[in-house]
Amino acid sequence: MANDHVIVHGERGCKGKSQTLKPGAYDTSALDDNDFISSVTIPKGWTVTLYEDSKFGGRSKTLTATGDVGDDFDNITSSLTVSNPDKEAVVKVGDTYKDGSGGSITIEQNDVDVDAKSLLKLTQRFPPKFEQVMVLSFTMTIDQPL
Repeated sequence: MANDHVIVHGERGCKGKSQTLKPGAYDTSALDDNDFISSVTIPKGWTVTLYEDSKFGGRSKTLTATGDVGDDFDNITSSLTVSNPDKEAVVKVGDTYKDGSGGSITIEQNDVDVDAKSLLKLTQRFPPKFEQVMVLSFTMTIDQPL
């Protein structure tokens, strides 16, 4: 089994039509078919989160091992995220238009084992308020911008 991607399958037992996915967030338009996933092949340490609705909405189910998605999520996944130990999805932002147009933004932290540079600053003395700024290396992907 390859250790650089997840495979989603259209039939139980990791069979049938399949799609290979790297770490990231995948809405309906990024998947080969809507509601086709029945099983997944997941490398050790990786995480796949399935969402019943597009734009990462509705019920969700997190998987960490190869196998069937279960009766509760069989053929109903409309969006999903894939994370590996070295690159974790931090933020997923869908569009805000009622007609469903627009894309999504995924922000992924690079090198999750590296400590972030941080600055804590007092912004108000009374009552005390603080602001924390963290500097992280990240990758931002914009899918289907308007």
